Amino acid sequence: MPNELCMAGAGSGKTHKVIIESIAEIERGGKVLVVTYTTSNQQELRRRFLEIFGTHSDRFVVKGLFSFYLEDMVRPYQQALFSRRIDGICFNQRNPHMKPDSTFMLPGRAEQLDDKSYNPKHFLSSCETKAHTGFLAKLASRIMKVTKNSAAVRLGEIYTQVFFDEVQDLIGWDYEVLKGLNKAMPTPITCVGDFRQTVYETTFGQKAPKTAADKIAAFKSMGFVEKALVLNRRCIQPICDVADAVHKGAYEATESAVKETPPEFAHHLGTFIVKESDVAEYIKVFDPMVLRWSVTSGTKLLPAQARCYNFGASKGLGFERVLVLPAQSQLHFVLDGQKPFPAKDETAQNKMYVAITRARFSLGFIVQDKKAEGLRFPVWEAEPQKQDHL
Repeated sequence: MPNELCMAGAGSGKTHKVIIESIAEIERGGKVLVVTYTTSNQQELRRRFLEIFGTHSDRFVVKGLFSFYLEDMVRPYQQALFSRRIDGICFNQRNPHMKPDSTFMLPGRAEQLDDKSYNPKHFLSSCETKAHTGFLAKLASRIMKVTKNSAAVRLGEIYTQVFFDEVQDLIGWDYEVLKGLNKAMPTPITCVGDFRQTVYETTFGQKAPKTAADKIAAFKSMGFVEKALVLNRRCIQPICDVADAVHKGAYEATESAVKETPPEFAHHLGTFIVKESDVAEYIKVFDPMVLRWSVTSGTKLLPAQARCYNFGASKGLGFERVLVLPAQSQLHFVLDGQKPFPAKDETAQNKMYVAITRARFSLGFIVQDKKAEGLRFPVWEAEPQKQDHL
């Protein structure tokens, strides 16, 4: 049975797929491991399993990516590189080998020492008991090589099915780990993700693959069979069409599974332009979830009562109505939809896709008043204010 890469579009039910297939494997007497990146997705997987299966099971194991690396790939075999026990991880928001707010590399952090042994200061914190998350995949890969993939063999003896969720956020050394598992582990591996939703990175450095195209090519080179989930259970078809245009032609077209609209939403469906001067009124009328680049975006424009999420933090969520505040690098998509996103600006492109696919029934784009006319989406018009007559 070949390993599978499941290309799961937004709202396509990837979590449902993982849960249903996990339950089927458990009912056959197997044991399942699901590895995912975000804490919120770990919680959602456990919640959905309990909801569908009806009870907890020690044969359904969910782990965060970094916990998986430490507990299954590194710590059992760390004696091959380092004698002192690695008892935890150090979360890195930036490269720990670089001086803060500079491009200066700190001395003594090279991967290998003069005698060609591995340098603990490259992989571990100063106490040498915690692994840097930004170099954890690299450490796991080095240990796999030295131990001849012992971790992969062990995992195959424990689990009969392994899922890697949110694989769009893997990068560089994560793929070296996957190559080792793919080569040595007899257990079937299913990788699930949507490369249009890549907004995080798990490691540092310039090691390939980094782009969506390169990541997909890496899976194909490992022999993974590609499967697409194109049915969107969240968005109405007009919003699916706008989302597909963000990566025009690069992925299979999305089909909406939403065939009926509740009456309370029927009067305002589809995609609209909302002029900056009408933002406060639009929010008052529809109470949409406002999606923006960062917490500082639109601080002078958005009213105090606006409900907001950053683009990245909204992943996995859905809202009846969404109002998007495009960043400057995304505005051209709203204005004409013809100019492609620059290849080097994949983050802006993916965040736009994430924002659009959070919306179920209506999607608004905030645009300056002077740019709002003559665009491909209709402009929302506020109701005239009623005036009292004496």
